[in-house]
Amino acid sequence: MLANTSGKAVQLAMFSSLCLPASTWPLLLASFIRPTPSFGRRYSSSEKRVHLSPSPTSLSCAGSTRISDNIGRKTRVQNKPLPSVPNRLPYLAAFVATALASWAAFAAYATNNEKLSSSVFKSVVSQVKSSSQVAQLLSSPTCHNPPKPTSHPITLKPKPWLGATCRVKGSVNMMQGRVDLSFKITNAPEKTNTGTVYFTSVRANKHGPFEILRFLVVNDKTGESISLLDHGKLSTIDVDSGDIVQHIP
Repeated sequence: MLANTSGKAVQLAMFSSLCLPASTWPLLLASFIRPTPSFGRRYSSSEKRVHLSPSPTSLSCAGSTRISDNIGRKTRVQNKPLPSVPNRLPYLAAFVATALASWAAFAAYATNNEKLSSSVFKSVVSQVKSSSQVAQLLSSPTCHNPPKPTSHPITLKPKPWLGATCRVKGSVNMMQGRVDLSFKITNAPEKTNTGTVYFTSVRANKHGPFEILRFLVVNDKTGESISLLDHGKLSTIDVDSGDIVQHIP
């Protein structure tokens, strides 16, 4: 750099000797010989990119150094037991069983209430409660004691799992012309004897009358039975009201 500056100074001195007076030569020489400060230098864009961006060679060398360092190290492997997965099959089976049992209980309760609210069942219960023969049947004493009349009313035997209501077996289907019922009764308030009421009635055709085939009350303890069909002279069911009546041709 100094050589180039001195060469330019000599050329300028030769040019100035022709144009400028001799008193200005030392000033010109001092200005060209004085070095330019490094902090004032302006770099080109290419030089900036070279100084700012690292060379690929240095990166590859650094990467190879890291890889070589990692190769020399020993890898530590820790064997940890896998966490135990809980078996959810028993919970799923219990949930399905509970859901099915709840659905079955609800279906049984709803079907039983439908039978209890039918007009035919209410008419059958009314005939049973008003019969003195049924009251005497459920108050039958032992064989060592003579029979005695009783005034205890007849009630339906409740079931706790049905919400303290009576369980009615069978079906009531007036549209298809078939009624088949059976349920338990007892003498209140003693509730010492229980009986089973059986009632069956069918219809031959759609427009024909119902014919009562069975209206029987059986004492569950003694096995004695009484037919209300013979004593009450009941033979048919009124389709409109559902009452048990005597058929008049």
